[in-house]
Amino acid sequence: MDELTPGDVDRRFGALVGAFGWDNQSDDLTSGVPATLVRRLRLGDAVPVNARARFLMTTFQGEQLAAHGWRTDLRIGSSELRDVPGLKEPGVQLVDEREHYLGRSEEAVWVDISRVWVEELVHVPRSRVSTEESWLRPVLEDQNAPHIEPLHPVAGRPHLIGARVVRALGDGRYDVDLRAVSGPMMSSEGMLAVAVVAESQWYRWHQSSYTAADRTVGHLPAEGLWVE
Repeated sequence: MDELTPGDVDRRFGALVGAFGWDNQSDDLTSGVPATLVRRLRLGDAVPVNARARFLMTTFQGEQLAAHGWRTDLRIGSSELRDVPGLKEPGVQLVDEREHYLGRSEEAVWVDISRVWVEELVHVPRSRVSTEESWLRPVLEDQNAPHIEPLHPVAGRPHLIGARVVRALGDGRYDVDLRAVSGPMMSSEGMLAVAVVAESQWYRWHQSSYTAADRTVGHLPAEGLWVE
């Protein structure tokens, strides 16, 4: 048998998911899709404890504030704002996501509130979401303004292992904080599925045997999964 090219695999996969009607989803502009709302924290805002966060890495060069990039996969550790020596603004407590799940609050740090952006999963109309040239948006848009980052169906997405996914439950509700631990596979019921674990288990990989009894999520139908 001739070896399949990547294009052959994509065409066969497309034909398979098309049989399930997945290929019609992108044409339904009245339906909603999950997306990540990213907004900057400001004085006066409620601080959402345990929320996912991003930190803008900056330094002062003379009197000018220079930005050097982002640190992601963080959690807000406390709803409290604190005056901390060395900070120019009230401080927000941040902790690495792994330490958040392992309960290691002693690893937390306090940073200026204006350097923290929070992430929130929202449900938006498909007609308002466009992924075309989305990688260039940071060049054109004001990063201080709230913005939407749409999620994508898992169908056709390579490199799923380790990706953060959400499961659509219906009525605009989603099961969140999940990680994919496999690529697509065919289940015993004859449907495409992805092995998924709770994110807490993902970070506690060294504390679990990952047997069926250990997994709190298991194999989920790929049709209802979205990936960041």
